Amino acid sequence: MNSREKGRMIYTMDLRRCFGPRHLPTYAVMTVAGVLLVVQRGDLSPCISAMIVTLSALEFQFNNLLYRSPSELEALTILPVSWKEVILAKNLATITAVLALGIVTTVCLLFFSPRSPDAAQYLDALLFVWTVIFPLLCLGNLRSVEEPRRGGRAGNGLILAAGMALVVCVCAIPYVILRTFAGSSLACVIGGAAGGWFWLRRSIPSTAKAAEHTLTTQ
Repeated sequence: MNSREKGRMIYTMDLRRCFGPRHLPTYAVMTVAGVLLVVQRGDLSPCISAMIVTLSALEFQFNNLLYRSPSELEALTILPVSWKEVILAKNLATITAVLALGIVTTVCLLFFSPRSPDAAQYLDALLFVWTVIFPLLCLGNLRSVEEPRRGGRAGNGLILAAGMALVVCVCAIPYVILRTFAGSSLACVIGGAAGGWFWLRRSIPSTAKAAEHTLTTQ
């Protein structure tokens, strides 16, 4: 098994964990909250609301990347894969989970939404995700090594998801400025690309070094 195949195995395992039964109650409650919000506030975009619900429900995947089980960090040392490849595989699994779960959540919210979205709203949702996903990954990688939660969630998963929703809204400020006020799709694309560069070149290497340091100091 070469390095690429091992990275693919980590990616697949992490993606499967995202849809485990222990996370379904939090996702269900967040989806219901999103439906109620969309129904009561007809001016809200159901597509963007669905993405906020999705990103919030996946808090555990962003902010506790290396401790989904009590000994996951130590178990990962068994595989002869660099820590950069481990972090990259796990982050790619997170992105895939956001896209997959986002589609399901969007369908649910559209079913109950009093307004029918047009092509521009779908574009806005894509630009929204593109703008916020990389800052969320960078913040999540940092929290995963600085504030690890061994064994998964610490406390109520719904409270953590609600806190994540606030973080998503803060990370969405550049999107609101660039898209809503400036009306520039290109600026959102460029801003998201800059965030992607920082995530790939800065966040992943620094998180890999922090994981190695954690193992050597235990």
